[in-house]
Amino acid sequence: MMRISEPREIASGVILMTTGSGPTASNLYLVRSGPTWVMVDCGWAGSAEPVRAAVEKMLGSGHAPAAIFLTHIHPDHSGAAGALARLWGVPVFVHQAELPMASGRYIPEFSMPLDRWFIAPFLWSLPARARRRIEAAGDITDVVQSLPPDGKVPGLPEWAAVPTPGHTAGHVAYWRSSDGVLITGDAVVTVNLNSIGGILFGVPDLSGPPRYTTWNWKLSKDSAARLAELGPRLLAPGHGPPLAMGVAPRLRALAAGERALRIPLRRRRIAGGPEAA
Repeated sequence: MMRISEPREIASGVILMTTGSGPTASNLYLVRSGPTWVMVDCGWAGSAEPVRAAVEKMLGSGHAPAAIFLTHIHPDHSGAAGALARLWGVPVFVHQAELPMASGRYIPEFSMPLDRWFIAPFLWSLPARARRRIEAAGDITDVVQSLPPDGKVPGLPEWAAVPTPGHTAGHVAYWRSSDGVLITGDAVVTVNLNSIGGILFGVPDLSGPPRYTTWNWKLSKDSAARLAELGPRLLAPGHGPPLAMGVAPRLRALAAGERALRIPLRRRRIAGGPEAA
């Protein structure tokens, strides 16, 4: 069973949990609006049961998030979505451009380097029946819905979905302008998964997404610039620790391809809250 961290509040009504460890670690968030909770991303397929147990322990037995919102459909962020959504009887929301990926099938026009180098050749080496089983396991078309095109987030009136294509065609970030909280998924992360130090040791470093799992690198750089323009004060990434020091200038430097402000992250305590990078 996949390991899951203890819940940690990183901003008002925003709870961080991490599934897995080492290079496979992936963040998910519980977000509150009034009495309602929702989940943003949900971890690997193998994390479904520990995530369910942790969430229901936190919210109380018999209580569950009202919806699951995905930043994008990749197995480390969406793998548990189908199992959890069916168990809780809730919808899964993604950007409209992400919907083709919901079938669990390999789609060449949306593929990234790792798909072309390894995943597609591996799938096509399997017997058709085995390939269909793998595809069916990743199919969430029965529970998935498109986010509204106006950027509103159902059930979270304080939040907006910001299109950040590049890592995938329909990647989105979730933005709360009232206090500058930005949930970035893999559009921007705080562990450089393009470096040996980041992959093996999780060395903190503000970075774009992993190139080997990114659909369109140029678009991903444009999306980082778009996030910098928001002026966030707390960055909650899909991988790595939250960042609460100099977020906007660091993002601007990242978008410009500079390294001057991409210094190792330090930990500090947010006033009235838990530690963050």
